[in-house]
Amino acid sequence: MARLATPRSGTQYEERLILFIDFLGFKEIVSKTASDSAALTRLIDALNDIGRMGEHRAFSSQRVTQFSDSVVLSYAANEESGAFWMINEIALSVMMLAQRGYLLRGALTVGLLYHEDRHVVGPAMVRAVEMESKVACFPRVIVDPAVITLARRHRREGHSPEEEEGYVRSFISKDKDGQLFIDYVSWDAVVQHAGIEDEYYLDYIAQLAALIKAGLQHDDVRVAEKYLWLHPRYVEQLDRFKALPPDHGYRRESWQNCEAIERLPGLKKLAKEARKRVKAVKAEAKKAVAKPRGRRKK
Repeated sequence: MARLATPRSGTQYEERLILFIDFLGFKEIVSKTASDSAALTRLIDALNDIGRMGEHRAFSSQRVTQFSDSVVLSYAANEESGAFWMINEIALSVMMLAQRGYLLRGALTVGLLYHEDRHVVGPAMVRAVEMESKVACFPRVIVDPAVITLARRHRREGHSPEEEEGYVRSFISKDKDGQLFIDYVSWDAVVQHAGIEDEYYLDYIAQLAALIKAGLQHDDVRVAEKYLWLHPRYVEQLDRFKALPPDHGYRRESWQNCEAIERLPGLKKLAKEARKRVKAVKAEAKKAVAKPRGRRKK
């Protein structure tokens, strides 16, 4: 005879650092795999890549849960230098997936969470999902300022709070809307801080150019708008290389790299056209909302 389940006791939340991340435009990505086996292979390889975020445990408290294109990664909040290692791991994953042709969107925060092999639940999970879906919006992983505070509090031995914060912020930029996000475009973030070999930066930013070009021309203006966010960050790097004087050390040592990056397309015409399309659609939507409805007949 079957017995009713006995309620568990003693299960508690703990304060954890949590990342929630997923692929941008996953529905469209999957639709292409139905008729293209090569696209399916690339997607599975990318899903395996992002799933490996939890393979090499930096801390015993690390937990990872993957479902479809989404990944939840968490550490106990009191891990020494946990915020730095979490952001470092996120940055590398975002860059690796971008190189494969996929952009990610997500959020990193701190809060109460229960995360074991089969379950992940709690206020921190709810907050991370809301941040990803309602705030991140663009191909960016946003960072809750509480993570910076956590980094200062649980820092590496021998680091001052200011030093630990500096290491964490080396991966982060501040957006126009005030949100902190993980930088995956600039040479500083990719080469100097993430440790990607300089010789690969050209291929990497060229791949970003290809993604931006396709995104700006997308039929759906909601998609094009997301790439309008990425475009100026890409152009900023082209301009940065162009501004290097002839006697600059990097230009002297890596002149071929400089010249190749300078030749990459600015895509400014496509961006201008995309902005017009987005503006027109938003204007139509605003007009439709403002249009008074006719009186109902009795």
